[in-house]
Amino acid sequence: MDLDNLKTFLEVHKTRHFGRAADNLFLTSAAVSARIKQLEQYLGVSLFVRNRGNVQLTSEGERLLPHAQNLILNWSRTLQEIALQKSQTSRLHLGSTTSLWQSNLAEKLQNINRHHPHLSLQAEAHPDYELARHLMERTLDLIILYEPPDLPELSAEKIGHLRLSMASTEPQQLAKTAFQKGYIFVDWGESFTVFHASRFGEVPPANMTVNLASLAVELLKVQPGSAFLSQRLLDTTDFLFPVKGVVSFNRPIYAVYREGHEQLETIKKVIQCLQGFSM
Repeated sequence: MDLDNLKTFLEVHKTRHFGRAADNLFLTSAAVSARIKQLEQYLGVSLFVRNRGNVQLTSEGERLLPHAQNLILNWSRTLQEIALQKSQTSRLHLGSTTSLWQSNLAEKLQNINRHHPHLSLQAEAHPDYELARHLMERTLDLIILYEPPDLPELSAEKIGHLRLSMASTEPQQLAKTAFQKGYIFVDWGESFTVFHASRFGEVPPANMTVNLASLAVELLKVQPGSAFLSQRLLDTTDFLFPVKGVVSFNRPIYAVYREGHEQLETIKKVIQCLQGFSM
């Protein structure tokens, strides 16, 4: 199978348009159409419903999509492995959520580089519900997340913790008024949502919900309000102040890997470098 045809298939799916896909791939529209036709003939199915200006996948195209993505990703990683520098003997692919990467998790990567200069790292951000799938599909070697999946093939080790405290742009703010004036609900995952509902179920619903703490901080720069943020953010942001009388939320952070991984010794060393991670 021609990988260029698969890349073209993914680009048409992404743009929902043959012409825009052609522009992105620096091809003619005719060349894009020819590649898709070759792929359809090879598979013996139609992959797209060709509505003018809005190309949609068929059911067969939907089934092909994740396999095409994995094939392209694995081929890219194969090329990377071949091109490893002489000073580097192995590569690990690490995955976590965007919010964790935006915390001091990125600093931990520098710690790994210092202690293991022979190791090449590739860091990726994915939604938490996709991380376990990538781990099981072997497109990631190690994932960092709040709630480890309950799968027998996977092992989890606690590497740190997250502490969330309610912060406000107003000093000496009380909980009652903090929830009523400009409160932003930050989605920190299912456990936090349960905690929030059980502790503060009677407060008025937030006017705004975000899934990135950094976005909440940017909003609070320009408008008064409050949000649950990591203690690290609260300690390092000069315009945010703790809200009095609100209990903090604590949860562990885990590193998760496949049992029997061929680079298990290296993974264990990386996990040692990640120990003590906190937010």
